[in-house]
Amino acid sequence: MFKSLYSGVSGLSANLTNLDVIGNNIANSNTTGFKSGRVTFNEMLTQTMRSASRPVSGGLGGTNPQQVGLGTQIGSIDTNFNQGNFRTTGKKTDLAIQGPGFFVMSDGASKVYTRAGVFGLDSENVIVNPSTGLRVQGVMADTEGVLGTGPMTDIFIDPGLVVPASPSTSVQLMGNLDSNSDAKGTIRESGIFLTAAEGADALLDMSGQENGLLNMHIGDAISINGRAASTGDDLSTASFTIAEDSTYQELVDWLNAEIAGVTAAIGANGQLEVTNNTGDDIEGFGLVGSSELTNSFALPAVIANGTMEASSELRAYATETDTMDSLYNIDGEPLDIDFSTPPTDLILGGNVGGTLIDNQTITITAATTLAEILQDIQFGLGINTTPVVMNDTGQIVVSGEVGVDNAIGDISMSEDGTTNSVLGDLFRGTETQQAVDQKSYSMATTIYDSLGGEHTISFEFQKVAGMNEWTWTADVEGNETIISGGSGRARFSEEGAITNFTFDDGSGSVVIQPQVTGEEGATNINLGIDYGEIGALTGLTQFEGSGNLQSIADGYGTGSLVDFNIDQSGVITGIFTNDTMQNIAQIAIAQFSNSDGLMREANNTYRRSGNSGQAVEAFAGSGIGVTLVPGALETSNVDLAAEFTNLVVAQRAFQANSRVITTADQVMQELVNLIR
Repeated sequence: MFKSLYSGVSGLSANLTNLDVIGNNIANSNTTGFKSGRVTFNEMLTQTMRSASRPVSGGLGGTNPQQVGLGTQIGSIDTNFNQGNFRTTGKKTDLAIQGPGFFVMSDGASKVYTRAGVFGLDSENVIVNPSTGLRVQGVMADTEGVLGTGPMTDIFIDPGLVVPASPSTSVQLMGNLDSNSDAKGTIRESGIFLTAAEGADALLDMSGQENGLLNMHIGDAISINGRAASTGDDLSTASFTIAEDSTYQELVDWLNAEIAGVTAAIGANGQLEVTNNTGDDIEGFGLVGSSELTNSFALPAVIANGTMEASSELRAYATETDTMDSLYNIDGEPLDIDFSTPPTDLILGGNVGGTLIDNQTITITAATTLAEILQDIQFGLGINTTPVVMNDTGQIVVSGEVGVDNAIGDISMSEDGTTNSVLGDLFRGTETQQAVDQKSYSMATTIYDSLGGEHTISFEFQKVAGMNEWTWTADVEGNETIISGGSGRARFSEEGAITNFTFDDGSGSVVIQPQVTGEEGATNINLGIDYGEIGALTGLTQFEGSGNLQSIADGYGTGSLVDFNIDQSGVITGIFTNDTMQNIAQIAIAQFSNSDGLMREANNTYRRSGNSGQAVEAFAGSGIGVTLVPGALETSNVDLAAEFTNLVVAQRAFQANSRVITTADQVMQELVNLIR
């Protein structure tokens, strides 16, 4: 009877402990990094009323033992180390652990471990837990930013940390140099000069007296029109097919071969002259092709036997050998220069570089050739480099000296003492190319000497006219001096890739003295130039298009710490005023072979026990299955729904055990009442 009392008491005690654990879980449902606990129960030692017996062969069977339990007891109180959720805080010193592991904390005498990454800086700039003062452990980097491998220590963020200067050793040149960067001069083309056609002139380039170009093309056919007056028979059904190099004389020779008794010839003014010796009159003779050709080669309606008739005059593009009295404009109008009282004066005017030139008097006669006029124009406009020429289409081409300062404005040619609009219009012409100065491209960047001093170096590129080559020069500001390697050349392929980069003095780098000669200071800067891979489009290129250059040099000056960041591996990286970054420290992570064996302590920390195993200290991201989440905290892994359910179960179990004690008490009361 008393066993039931003891069993009830043990049940009350065990379930009360369970309630304590559940209550602690619920209380810490908002505790950062908290890991919930659970209680397991074991049955206490039982009292054997009768032992078991084995079966007797051929007799009675075996009997089971009779045992009465003496209640329950706490088997274990375990910690649930399942991963909690993450809550973003945005504070850079807050850290959450993803995976199995603990932050290592120290009070100066011993170490404890925690999952709560609520960290900050104390007044001595040591990373600590602000609520407990426990110091985060890790390794510090040396002055070069190399993380150490020695024992764990407090992590100190030195606000006076300085990164020493690193002198520049190379500069990278990138971008495109416009291939269309040559200096250019003005090009002006006059109107079209025509002269009487001759046998050697190409049919494709010939014009009529009034109808302009004959408008014939390669492959077009010219046929013969006309018939014998007495019989009405066509003179010929053959045709002449125009080739690229077909000449006027070839057309005439073909006519002579095709029509017996008809003799064709080229007149002094380019007209087609036809003599009829057929013995019969010829009606409607002419050549048929384009409308312009048909009109230009039309002859009188009847060519009487024994007579000669001619077409209108035919023109061809003038050349430099043609004389001034033989020239016409595109409309067939003569220059109309008065050669009645030779010589005649022409007045050349114009504008060069925005300034009117002094009028030049050119004295000519009817026999003066265009070549002589071209020389006078060249001399009058002050052109020394490129001669004034006639092109294949009968135009005077004036190519001025390069550069805007030599730009040629309007050109005028007039006949002294009279108004000659045909002459003026022909020589005035149009501008087909505008004068431009040679383009140059430059880029600049900051370099550093061994003392951290800043210097500006610039590179200027100028194209070599007519070549895929550029000259370059380097320059520095202030009192610096370029000792060697200050200029050179860069060549490019026809595909725009760099093929060669040289220094005029044969050196392989730009050497700069960073201070005035005679003064002590930093060592000379030896600056290599990275222009890209030869044959590739990785650095400098040359294509037609806008130039877009930039340069980037390595090195940096002295920098002071202004901020720091923590990454997923726990590395603390300093950010310095010279735009560099350097490792400061790395936060350690501890792991245990049996985390359940750790001893809970105050402030959400754990301490090693005899059954936890030794702490294995390593770093996140180093193959231990742990990463850190900066700017976040791990929340409690308490499941309130499960805890409330467990709370109800524990409460009912406690109530049931109390009823056992009450019932046993009533039975004992009845037993006492037996003697009354």
